[in-house]
Amino acid sequence: MNPVSVAIVLAILVLALLGMAWGWRRRGRAQRDLVLPAVPADLRTTGPVAEGLLVATTFAGRPLERVVAGGLGFRARATLTVTDRGVLVERAGGDPFLVPATGRAGTASWALDKGVERDGLTVLGWSLTGPDGAPVPVESAFRLPPESQAALLAAVRPADQEAPRADQ
Repeated sequence: MNPVSVAIVLAILVLALLGMAWGWRRRGRAQRDLVLPAVPADLRTTGPVAEGLLVATTFAGRPLERVVAGGLGFRARATLTVTDRGVLVERAGGDPFLVPATGRAGTASWALDKGVERDGLTVLGWSLTGPDGAPVPVESAFRLPPESQAALLAAVRPADQEAPRADQ
């Protein structure tokens, strides 16, 4: 091996890693004023509990733009509990958040960097609070067992709501 070639490849790899780290930090600074909704202390469980993986949270309508605020930039084991006010999401290593009952619920086959079988992801629409107090719509995708997904969607969707698909 030519030492010059090896040095060039290593320099390119280092520059790529530095670029990724810079981009992640920039995204974090841009989103630092977004706040997770507070979880009320008096929630009552009214439906099923599902355990799975929080795959990704993206801005609604911008499926390739990851939300990193509030620790949402990382995949995590999650427990979803249907309550009287929406779906309580408790993440490993992160603060819990509440997806209000008025949020959108559906399925998808992909989310950001994860592709699965048709309708293999559960997508819940909700909002972060922006710096001016205005809601910032986001969507969180979860990988749940099929039985848990069906029960959760049945519990959170109004009977007249058509099943939205996030990837159409």
